[in-house]
Amino acid sequence: MGVARVLFCGKEPGEASVARLLAPVLAAWPSEDLPEVRSIPLDEVLESARAGTFLPEGVLGLLIDLDDDIAPAKLAALCEFLHGGLLPAIVVTARERAVGPVLHKHGVIVVAEGTPSTQIAAMLYTLCERQPLVAHLGREVGTGKRADRGMRGEMDRLHEELHLASTVQRELLPQKLPEDAELEFASLYHPATYVSGDLFDARVLDEHRLVFFIADAVGHGVPAALITMMLSRALINQFALCSLPGAKVSPGACLAGLNRELCQHASGNYRFATAVCGVLDKRDFSITIAGAGHPPSLLMKGGQTRSFESQGPLLGVFAEAEYSDETFILEPGATLLLYTDGFELAFPSTDCEARDRKVAPREYLKHMNVLDEASGGGDVRESMDRLASLIAGQEGSLHQRDDVTALAIRRRTARALRQAA
Repeated sequence: MGVARVLFCGKEPGEASVARLLAPVLAAWPSEDLPEVRSIPLDEVLESARAGTFLPEGVLGLLIDLDDDIAPAKLAALCEFLHGGLLPAIVVTARERAVGPVLHKHGVIVVAEGTPSTQIAAMLYTLCERQPLVAHLGREVGTGKRADRGMRGEMDRLHEELHLASTVQRELLPQKLPEDAELEFASLYHPATYVSGDLFDARVLDEHRLVFFIADAVGHGVPAALITMMLSRALINQFALCSLPGAKVSPGACLAGLNRELCQHASGNYRFATAVCGVLDKRDFSITIAGAGHPPSLLMKGGQTRSFESQGPLLGVFAEAEYSDETFILEPGATLLLYTDGFELAFPSTDCEARDRKVAPREYLKHMNVLDEASGGGDVRESMDRLASLIAGQEGSLHQRDDVTALAIRRRTARALRQAA
């Protein structure tokens, strides 16, 4: 460590304090290498504290011969100085019982006058030996605090950026679902984090046809959200082609176009998504749908459920993949539900084995019946709200493991049409 540097503050003028206190301490010093000692008046130390400056670098300890009548203000300034500079000190005073409790709170050692010099020397020597490590730890703590402030600033910036990204992404979703006298639409959109890997849309193509779509990018967070933005742009292009006069709308062809664009822009990265696309023709209420590796669409009516499995592969895997169409009739009172696979994790299984796997392949289907008019009642938006409440009531719903999105289309019954009229 080298020669220690010690400051001595004596209460008596001249050499009196040195001869009475300092000299015996140096004579009892535990090491052959005596410390380098500099005498300095206590008032000069306190003036440094008031000026916001500290002692020269390299000082390892202080030995203070304290005045018996030191003012409380000076005592407080001394405590602030020692604490602010992380300086170890031994205070020798005749008022040990009076000032001891005050100084002890700031880590200062207080001993009574008459304490053996060997004991004071041993304590001061130990403090000087320890001080380099204390100073190093103090610098480390300071560095950690600065890094913490920088990290907090960075986290605030990321929070702001992600919040903006969430706002931008929500603007890609339909701000208003189609309104029709014979049809009802409802949606549910619960991202697991700031941004979502899910996407849905429903819009009017022409006076007879409506098109709808739901997709789920593989993964979570920002990477999945970027894929949805790419899909949204490509989807707009596909819908524009479908809107051309005389154009034949094929959901399978629409998915094929999305797949080619996703493969084209993958640039060697794995960007996959599942999707379902469909067209509803109001002239006969026929629905034609095509799927790409997505969970089965559900057609519910009167407690009966029919599922439509996705026949095509995921989007973004094979550039030349083909997707087949399937057509059925949406009868009065029937509800078509499209959803993402987040529902599989939204409703934990009551089966022990499935719970251990953290996957409930069929449990969520039991809760989908709330959207069936026969069991749920009311309009489809009220039914979707009940489904959202069921999700919120599940254990762990505050920290979803996946995005949850659904789109429902219900054809009103004759009775509902009369009530609406």
